[in-house]
Amino acid sequence: MPIESEAVVFPAPGSAEVRRVLLPDPGAREVGVRTVYSGVSLGTERGCYLGTYNRMGQRQSEAYPFATVYQKSGIVDRVGLEVSGLKVGDRVLLSRTRLLDADLERRSWLGHTGYSVMPEDQVWRLPDAADLEEASLFVMVGVGSHGNRLANVQAGDLVGMIGQGMIGQMSAQFARHRGARVLACDLIEKRVQASCRYSADVTIDAGGDRLAALVKAERPEGADVVTETTGKAGLFPTCVDLVRREGKIIMQGYYPEPIVVDFHPTHAKRAAVFFPCAWDDSGEVARALGGGWLAVKPLITHRLSYRQAPEAYRMIAESPNEIISMVFRWDHD
Repeated sequence: MPIESEAVVFPAPGSAEVRRVLLPDPGAREVGVRTVYSGVSLGTERGCYLGTYNRMGQRQSEAYPFATVYQKSGIVDRVGLEVSGLKVGDRVLLSRTRLLDADLERRSWLGHTGYSVMPEDQVWRLPDAADLEEASLFVMVGVGSHGNRLANVQAGDLVGMIGQGMIGQMSAQFARHRGARVLACDLIEKRVQASCRYSADVTIDAGGDRLAALVKAERPEGADVVTETTGKAGLFPTCVDLVRREGKIIMQGYYPEPIVVDFHPTHAKRAAVFFPCAWDDSGEVARALGGGWLAVKPLITHRLSYRQAPEAYRMIAESPNEIISMVFRWDHD
């Protein structure tokens, strides 16, 4: 018997709605999960909503309708006959769901759904200490971990970080957890205040030019690592200016525009440049969420019912600077 669920869908650029979708019954090695929270990925979802992500707006017929996002948390309430690692009542995180609509499933991420049916090995149990609301933003957490791991940020490193949106905040927290010192900047006062309290060692209300002065006051040769999280391709030269010779640059944002590299100054710095994509192993992220040192919940500035999705995406499109992070509550009547 098919399972009926609600899902947040973009039928076309600039439009969001909640619609009914059908899921299959869990198979022998699958579980059913009742969503409690799903986390909004602000920059990426704004691009999908507006049609700028991956040029979706230029290929509407193949890109839409699109069921958005890739992060949620919930509670297992069905298990297949051959499932051995999960049980009913387990608190879990996962990215998507299977659908009976093959076309919608193929083109979509399917994170904002009220119910999910997924293979057991694509669902991760949360530690008892982990918070379900925080866990719904596990991709934001994982992206911050992934960039630091790829660049091998180490204790004693000086990290200069541009941008303190949610990806920047998570990147800063993971860098400090590894023993680095983080100097960050952002132009939005709300983010600066949150970063000063929860994420970076020092955060200034300024752009990359003033960050350069701050970095060079501590390390005249430049930062060991420079992390760019805003998604603004034009800031690459600033990253080159900030980094020391043979240092590392992490382009941690998503960049709709081409990144232009002026070869000579980059070559002279002998910089290694990393382009992280997606996130670390979800099991590792689940363990980090239960570790007691991450500050995610204080960075959730907007909590809405999934039924408010249309107004939520209008807000994201029109006033993104008001939000650090947002989650949808899935109230099951």
